[in-house]
Amino acid sequence: MNVKGKDVRKVKLPHDTRERIIRGAMKVFSQQGFFKTPVHLIAVKSGVSKGLIFWYFSSKDELILEVAKRSLPLDIIRRCLKDEIEGRKLLECIGRRYLDKYERGEMRHLLIHTIAVEALYPEIRKDIRELCENLLRKAARRAFGDESQESMIRIRGFFGALLCYVLRPLSRMSNKEYLSETISFVWDREPCETSRSA
Repeated sequence: MNVKGKDVRKVKLPHDTRERIIRGAMKVFSQQGFFKTPVHLIAVKSGVSKGLIFWYFSSKDELILEVAKRSLPLDIIRRCLKDEIEGRKLLECIGRRYLDKYERGEMRHLLIHTIAVEALYPEIRKDIRELCENLLRKAARRAFGDESQESMIRIRGFFGALLCYVLRPLSRMSNKEYLSETISFVWDREPCETSRSA
């Protein structure tokens, strides 16, 4: 385009290119896994050169770590906790956002691939620990009022039910129905005998 005699072209910002590479990698990794995917295929899917990928990421492993981190539900719990909601509303927030994020097969597959490589990447192991220990502990405190063993089992049960549903949805139940039933199950639960006697 010509503006006052100067050739002005749209130039994508570096962040846009980096994002395009990550999105291309997510598509290919979700289909072929982290290790079977050659970098040149990511380049083709992203519409960039292979060399440009290594301009933004020092190695394929660095790109894998970025995609893996995005595939985990860390962002969901952090956003819901940031909203400063409590009780059932917190469970609804987490559940709704979780089901929305993993509704697409691409994100489900990436989550599975990420869990599968946890043992190979200390960074992924650290993120999963952060999710399963620290963030779920904070969610239990906000949802159930404490961090007791009972509350931790309830929040982990809730999270496990969400995971099972996105991996194998029930065909006769909508996301909304499933979420409502799951929340009722963990919310309306009577304390177990060990909790009452403690």
